[in-house]
Amino acid sequence: MMRRYRIGWLFTMCGAPIEDATVMVQDGQIVSIEETGIWKDAVDLSQWAVMPALINAHTHLEFSNLKHPLGTQGMTFPQWITEVIRYRQGFGENLAIEKAQAVRHGLKQCAEHGVGVVGEIATLPLMEVAYDRPDVQVVSMLEILGLDPDREAQLIGQAREHAVYPWSHDNVAPGLSPHSPYSAGMKLVDQCVELSRKHQLPVAMHLAESLEELELLEKGTGPFRLMLENMGLFQEADFPGGMRPADYIQRLAPAYRAMVVHGNYLAEPDIALLKQHKQTMSVCYCPRTHAYFHHDRHPIEALLADGIRVVLGTDSRASSPDLSLWGEVQHVRETFPNIPAEQLLPMVTRDAAFALGLEDSFGTVDPGRKATVTAFHVGQDCPDVLSAMLGGQPRLWNLEAGLTQLDLATA
Repeated sequence: MMRRYRIGWLFTMCGAPIEDATVMVQDGQIVSIEETGIWKDAVDLSQWAVMPALINAHTHLEFSNLKHPLGTQGMTFPQWITEVIRYRQGFGENLAIEKAQAVRHGLKQCAEHGVGVVGEIATLPLMEVAYDRPDVQVVSMLEILGLDPDREAQLIGQAREHAVYPWSHDNVAPGLSPHSPYSAGMKLVDQCVELSRKHQLPVAMHLAESLEELELLEKGTGPFRLMLENMGLFQEADFPGGMRPADYIQRLAPAYRAMVVHGNYLAEPDIALLKQHKQTMSVCYCPRTHAYFHHDRHPIEALLADGIRVVLGTDSRASSPDLSLWGEVQHVRETFPNIPAEQLLPMVTRDAAFALGLEDSFGTVDPGRKATVTAFHVGQDCPDVLSAMLGGQPRLWNLEAGLTQLDLATA
C-alpha cells in the first residue's frame, strides 16, 4: 500500500529544506519525494516540519531506571566510576533481569523523545527480549573491558561471538566498544578493530574523557592509578607514561567506522590525527554529561573547523538528566551560539548514521531509506521553522504505519 504525506517543511539532510513536499512510502521505505503537494489523498502534515529519525549515537541503556544521575555534580570522574561499580554490584544475582528492564525502559524513553536509532553500549549478560522494540533501531556495541591478562582470550572470544551473533530481532545490529584506555589494553583495541574491518562493524571508545585519564596516560599516576591499584588491576607495563589519546586514535583509525566518545580533552595533535582519518572516524560529544562533570570547554568548534564529523549522544541516566537527544541539541545551541543552527541537525541524523554504519537505512529522508522520521509541529506561516524546531519537542513517526487524526491531535 502506497502512503502519501504532504509535509510543510522537509529537512532531508541531502540539501536545502523543501517547503511543501510530498513523501511517498511503501513497504517500510521512502519511495520518492515530490517538491509539490498535488496528491488529494495525502495525509496533511502542512503544519509540520519533518526530518530523519533522530540518532542517539551513544548511551548506556542499563542505567535507564535511574531517576537522577549517580553521585554529585562536579565530582571527579574516578569517584563517579566507583559509584557506577557499586550500582551494578547492588543488583547481585538479579543483574540480568534488572538490566533487561532498564534497557526496555530506556528504549521507550528514547522513542518518546523522537529517537529512532540508538548506539547502545551493551554489557553481558544480554537478554534479547530487552531489545524487542521494532520502532527503534539499536546498534548493540558490546563493551569489552578488562586489564587482567588471564581474561584476555575470554574477552576476545566474547567480541568475536558478538560480532556475528544471530539476533532474532531485525532492529538490532552489532558493534564493539573497547571501553577506555584505563580499562582495555591495546591488544583488546586491536582485536576489536580487526573484527570491525572483517565484519564492517562500528567501534566506539571512551577517549580523552577526563583530566585524570590524561594523567594516567602521560605519567602513569593519579586517581585512576589509585583506583586500579585498589582493584588489583594496575600494572606498570600497561601505563608506562608518555602516551596521549593520539596513540589510541592511531590504533582505532583502521576500523570500518570508529567513534571517539566524549573527546572532552582532545588536544591539537589528537585533532590533527582525527582530521587525517575523518573519512571513517567521528567524535561523539555528550553535552549534558560533559556539563555534569564540570569539564573544561569542549573542543567541538575546533573539530568542526577541521571538517571532523561530530555527533551527539545522551550518555546514560547515570550522568544525564534524561534521554532527550533534542535536549543535547538545545544545550549545544546555548553553549556554542556561534555554531550555525543548520550544522546541528546532521549531528543527530546524517553524520550519526554514518558513524554507526547505518547510512544506507537512516540519517536522510531519501528514496530507499527507512520510513521512520522525527516531526515537529510548527503551525502555519511559521517565520523561522528551524528556530521553532529547536525550541520544540520532537515526535517519532513510522510513516509506513500511517498517521491518524489522533496522532496529529495529540502531538
